[in-house]
Amino acid sequence: MNPFIINTYIAPEYFCDREIETKTLITTIHNQGNTAFFAQRRLGKTALIQHTFHLLRKKKAICIYLDIYATLNLKDLTNQLANAIYKEFPDTKSIGKRFMEAIKVLRPVIRIDELSGAPELSLDITQTKQFEKTIPQLLQFLDEQNVKVVTAIDEFQQILSYPEKNVEAILRTAIQQLKNVNFIFCGSNQHLMHQIFRSGKSPFYASTKNIHLQKIDRKLYGKFIKKHFEHHKFKINQESIDLILDLTHGHTYYTQLLCHEIFASDIKIIKTQTILLALGIILIDNQGTYFQYRNLLTAGQWNLLKAIGKEEKISQPYAQDFIYKYRLGNAASVKRSIESLIEKEMVFHNISEAVPYYEVYDKFLMRWLQRT
Repeated sequence: MNPFIINTYIAPEYFCDREIETKTLITTIHNQGNTAFFAQRRLGKTALIQHTFHLLRKKKAICIYLDIYATLNLKDLTNQLANAIYKEFPDTKSIGKRFMEAIKVLRPVIRIDELSGAPELSLDITQTKQFEKTIPQLLQFLDEQNVKVVTAIDEFQQILSYPEKNVEAILRTAIQQLKNVNFIFCGSNQHLMHQIFRSGKSPFYASTKNIHLQKIDRKLYGKFIKKHFEHHKFKINQESIDLILDLTHGHTYYTQLLCHEIFASDIKIIKTQTILLALGIILIDNQGTYFQYRNLLTAGQWNLLKAIGKEEKISQPYAQDFIYKYRLGNAASVKRSIESLIEKEMVFHNISEAVPYYEVYDKFLMRWLQRT
């Protein structure tokens, strides 16, 4: 099996580091606290949650995961929560039977998902007021089972886009009543997550332990890469490991994907040429998507994206020398373009560093831009 896992969690031996973050999450849960953590997209937050869940389940905790990125309103959120509980407590178990009995008045509907073939549960209710009452009822049901329940809500900032403007207050009020249920809130939009958990006007203000998920320590990641390649009889030196981490900026997803492609090549002696060949395959595979990006952006936005990609990191995008170097027009047009690129999540503004900077979100797109 390829040991460089992408987009899922298999087992602890394929999971790199995050020991401090894992310990913080588990300690907070054991002390009846809730956690909010902020992470750049594809930096490994979902894998960290699943790794934490793996350890918690060994201690008989019930773990429920929701990714609400695709939800559009309170109804979607309610149905996703109900379905997650149903999957964790199928009606073949005693708690599952109690759950189905408890939501009988909400007219649960079970359908078979066409893609996965798995049963999906939704609630046949239509009024917003009903959903406002249902989420507290679902959480109260979990609390009454006298078992430790940990619920992770990924892309939590999505609730700010709902047409209902009281979702934060509904959730916060319901969560305050719980004794056996703890929460992990995480999101990739730092600005919106700060708005929820750092703003004094928010119901969630000062209600959680906050964690900023950073990149994995370079030395630790290097040891992880070396260990897994050598375990499978590959030869790799420090120079090659450094090149991999340089090309991906040590960003978890892109590092895993590049190592995954190198491993799949089955070239047992890993040199610079091997790594660049694997990178080239990835860029070719994604080239169609990159052309779509170009067609969806204005000329000014595309030129700015290319300029940031070529610089890799830029702390002063409005500086005249940068604007003149890449013929970007004027500071006002750059400002409009960079705001649009951030909103589209094409550019990331890293404000968690001593000197904040802008960078292309997708590290492979950045490498492709450098080649064009």
